[in-house]
Amino acid sequence: MINFVTTRSHGHTVRHLVRQLGNARHWSYERLFRQRELRSGTWVFTDHERLSNFEIALAARVANRLERGGARVLNHPAHVLGRHDLLKALNAAGINRFSAWRCESQPRPNSFPVFIRNEFDHVSAGLELIADQAALDAALSRMRANGIPLAGKLVIEYAGQEVSPGVWQRFATYRVGHRLIAHHNAVDFRWAAKDVEDTQRLVAHPMFAAFLETERRFVEGNIYEEVLRRAFDLAGIDYGRADFSLVDGRPQIFEINTNPAHGSHSTIYQQTHPERVATQKLSEDRLYAALRAVDVPAGARIGLDDPALLPQQAFRRLFTGLKRA
Repeated sequence: MINFVTTRSHGHTVRHLVRQLGNARHWSYERLFRQRELRSGTWVFTDHERLSNFEIALAARVANRLERGGARVLNHPAHVLGRHDLLKALNAAGINRFSAWRCESQPRPNSFPVFIRNEFDHVSAGLELIADQAALDAALSRMRANGIPLAGKLVIEYAGQEVSPGVWQRFATYRVGHRLIAHHNAVDFRWAAKDVEDTQRLVAHPMFAAFLETERRFVEGNIYEEVLRRAFDLAGIDYGRADFSLVDGRPQIFEINTNPAHGSHSTIYQQTHPERVATQKLSEDRLYAALRAVDVPAGARIGLDDPALLPQQAFRRLFTGLKRA
């Protein structure tokens, strides 16, 4: 039994996974924190960046008890690095050429342009590139003047490279346990590449066939596996999706999302170009095979009798009233 744990308002991301796997279940942290006992099996903790420090501590206590009771735990909350610390670690390890700074730390980036994004979500819409230090200082001053907190926001150096004039790409590789699965390559007309909005324009692009071939070779060959495994290990992440681009042929990892949105097989195939279907089927089949490989049968009941957990039972009920954006 695979148990996916998410924040309550982000359970939709694993809904299709649970249905496809069959032997799987979804839990919210708010519900998890009210349990007096749990069954063993495989437990996948996600959404770390959306949890408070207090919730991370509670989740880590639950994970510890599960492991001691014989369960398999992926993404132990005590081991997963947050976005800021991960980007710093990837830069220090020589994997990423770019780095990040907290907005409240009077950031002085090494290179420009940069952009500002939240540390606690995965929203990339509306990101603007900031050209130099003076423009960054002015942007931070405007945020303060407008009552926008700097806490929880990062300044990140831009690390992108066009694959054709006005065209960018974003690769995605999953990790499930020990397996890495090259999953897809999104091509977009925006530097913060997501799934393209203007499909007709992309299909009409003179390099469209080359884009398809790049994705096919990436998925079939599981390219960049070695460097991505190093990144996942640094992050302390056993289940998630790394999003990255290439700069001069080197992967530059933007983030590793522990709770990536995932559609059903049928939805993915309906929304993709016919010439991508075989590639996408291969990556999807590999992903589900990897998930089934980490499935541990539900076994004995495990009491949450950690002294640090039991006194919190009444307080945990407060979490049921929280609704996260």
